[in-house]
Amino acid sequence: MGKSKQVRAPKDESIRRLADRITRAVKARGITVQRYDAYTTNSVYLKFDYGVANSVRISDHNGKKHLSYRFNLLTTLDNSFAELESEHPRYYYSPDDFDRLIKAIIGNRDAQMEKYGSRHYEFLMNRNKAANTDTKGFWSKARIV
Repeated sequence: MGKSKQVRAPKDESIRRLADRITRAVKARGITVQRYDAYTTNSVYLKFDYGVANSVRISDHNGKKHLSYRFNLLTTLDNSFAELESEHPRYYYSPDDFDRLIKAIIGNRDAQMEKYGSRHYEFLMNRNKAANTDTKGFWSKARIV
């Protein structure tokens, strides 16, 4: 039996435009962005500073439970909310709260820089990049934007 053929999802350009807007906003603050546009869904994934400053998932549907993104921008949400009960809080934003999302991403990166110091932060970025460059999935398919 051969591999089943994946069917490419019809693309929702509003999700791609939101990803472009996030990228422009955070790159203006010096954040490195890796981008992966999912093949079978309308999701776009952005990783910030090689994951040291976490990542965002932009989509029109709920994600897989075992994959947790610090930030989530869902076009289907009317109201933003947070899941704070776990060790790693997750934040869900509606498109109306786009500016709050950008502030949160930048604030999170600034907090990580303060926590680690700029030299160690840069070390962590380089370590993540080196350790994951050939890893299957996001790391092998994403591009720097």
